[in-house]
Amino acid sequence: MTAPSFAGRYRIEQIIGVGGFATVHLAHDDELRSPVAVKILADNWARQSDVRERFLQEARLLRRADSHWLVQVFDIGELDDGRPYFVMTYADRGTLHERLSGGALAVEEALRVIGEIAQGVAVLHGIGVVHRDLKPSNVLFRSRAHGGERVMVADLGIARSTDHLTGLTLPAGSPGYMAPEQLHFDGAPDARADVHGLGALTYHMLTGQVPGRPEERVPPSALRPGVPPEVDEAVMRALDPDRDHRWPDAGAYLAALPSSGATPPPTPVPLAPASEDDGHGQGAEPETGGSPNRRRMVLGGGAAVAALAVAAAVAVSVSGQEGPGTAGGPAPATPTATRGEAVGDPTGRWLRLDSDIPKEYRSLIVQAGTYCAQPGLSPPLIAAMLKAESGFDPALTDHRADEYGIARWTPGVLWHWQPGGLQSPKPSPPLGPELSILSMGRFMCGLGPKIKDIPGDPALNLAGLFRSGVDPMHRDNGVPERWREYLGKVAKYMDDYRPR
Repeated sequence: MTAPSFAGRYRIEQIIGVGGFATVHLAHDDELRSPVAVKILADNWARQSDVRERFLQEARLLRRADSHWLVQVFDIGELDDGRPYFVMTYADRGTLHERLSGGALAVEEALRVIGEIAQGVAVLHGIGVVHRDLKPSNVLFRSRAHGGERVMVADLGIARSTDHLTGLTLPAGSPGYMAPEQLHFDGAPDARADVHGLGALTYHMLTGQVPGRPEERVPPSALRPGVPPEVDEAVMRALDPDRDHRWPDAGAYLAALPSSGATPPPTPVPLAPASEDDGHGQGAEPETGGSPNRRRMVLGGGAAVAALAVAAAVAVSVSGQEGPGTAGGPAPATPTATRGEAVGDPTGRWLRLDSDIPKEYRSLIVQAGTYCAQPGLSPPLIAAMLKAESGFDPALTDHRADEYGIARWTPGVLWHWQPGGLQSPKPSPPLGPELSILSMGRFMCGLGPKIKDIPGDPALNLAGLFRSGVDPMHRDNGVPERWREYLGKVAKYMDDYRPR
């Protein structure tokens, strides 16, 4: 589905963010002469009533919260083809994730930023909502008219009302930032889960690293001399695996931080209970044993069946996945609701600008190619594989092989690797480019570590893995012979697509 020229009165200019369920566009309000961000539900999900409702619920929640510490929603509507959209604040200064790509922040700056983030989360806690997905790509910056900037918390795609946290909940959140209880089906995460997320964000800003496993974790000052002892204490308590030992909510954590220059906001009137919501998680990943081809891999065991049985509704996260995923390592560059650059093509940092890569797919390719720190994974690799798989044809259909779309996915396999995994509805053709391309990054990060000891070029090994699966790679101690011609194409295209 191509991008529309208009969403209501808002003139669409360029895509600035893509997730598994929605795209975000920089648009212009010609009446008010100002830029805005427009989030549009993907076509393949627009007819799923539960996904559609979750998408609209995010807009309603942001509008009711109506805080400058949160992304604000100004309008909502529906395109001519039936896809819903909503109009939000445009963050012209990007995301916290982008800033952290240059390393840790100054201590004073980190405390200032976390102070404003915590105020936004405290607003949510005050109206009875748990965000559940605090991470650097969900923290945005917008310039102020008279100088300076404001920090905004974004993406409530998997947020939940505390009225709905006493029953069954599905795993949800981003590895590296989410609390341990969010890994469990009945974890019922409350405000203390967000406190863990705030602690992880603070840790990352101060040290340049995502917190490690609890048993290996050291205070921020051990990695960053000069961090005050009271900050160490506040952060480590926020990250305690036992939620009963954490700060009770965002306001309490904010009050424990020195020199943040911020105080908790007043408590608003609680929201009415949210509509039906079961949460949204990363989903189980497929087993790889005995697979002659990655498109024929099936999920082993009964856990996935159980997960599907308990999923009464599907929650949707439209920011894309971030963090170490299933592979570990630092987080990728994943655009969110209002990320983007209005001037020039920022993908030129990763991809040659004068290549034949279609402009509309460049941002998606960068996201997939920077999904995690897997050796060999890069935007040129993803672009080269797409070229070799389909020639960038989003309408590719191979009924005999049951493969569809720009990345030639089989729907049953894509189900495992799409954002949300098995907790999201099983995809069916046509398989859109957004879903197909982003899921390649998840696949590489999920299965790449399983072939880390295979000799050869790491990038070409990943391409071979995408074609063959894990077991054939180990059996042949490399990419099976039948895929060597394919690898030759990928190698050539990678060289074509690398920036000069």
